[in-house]
Order: sequence, then C-alpha cells, then structure tokens
Amino acid sequence: MQADQLKQSIHRIEECVDEAKRAVEQGNAPAELRQSVDSLHQQARQAQQQADSGQQQGQESLRNAVMQMEQEGDRAMQACRNAGNSVDPQTQQAVKRAHDEISGLKKQIQMQ
Repeated sequence: MQADQLKQSIHRIEECVDEAKRAVEQGNAPAELRQSVDSLHQQARQAQQQADSGQQQGQESLRNAVMQMEQEGDRAMQACRNAGNSVDPQTQQAVKRAHDEISGLKKQIQMQ
C-alpha cells in the first residue's frame, strides 16, 4: 500500500471514529462503550498525526497502530453488543462504520 493511500485510509478512519465519539457523547452509552470509543479516538488521532508527519520508519509503526485500533474497535463492537438495546442505532452504526474501516485497512495491509 502506498503511503498516500495509507494516509487517506487513516484519515477516513479518524473521521469515522470522530463520528462514533460524537454519537457516544450525545447518546446514553454505557461506560464500557465510552471508554473503548475514547481509547479508539486517541489511537486514531495518534495514527493520523503519525501519517501526517511522513516519517519513513512510520510505515511499520502505522501498521502496528492499525492493529491496535482494530483490537480497540473489536472491544467497542463487543461493548455495543453487550449493551444491547440501551445503545441507540445511530451510535451502533457509527461504531460499526469505524470498526469496518479499520478492519478493511488491516486486511489491505496484510495482503501485502
């Protein structure tokens, strides 16, 4: 994956995670989900800064960041499932969209 493509993908992930964070803050999300989304938000922001800095050693580091984001995204999805109907559909969709973006990028990275 080219560096520009990686940067664009990470930027899309950060936008999706921002949306999930807003949805969690506006909704009535349980603490577990809030913590997962907050952590995911921090990781996405760090990955975005890393991608923007354009460091050469950054490729491997960005791959690791994507792997970590996927793990946190999995935790957020599990927290949504655990919460059941107490999480509004908008929040569930935002978390799922962020998770899907991260998973998609991870698969692209692994195919190289």
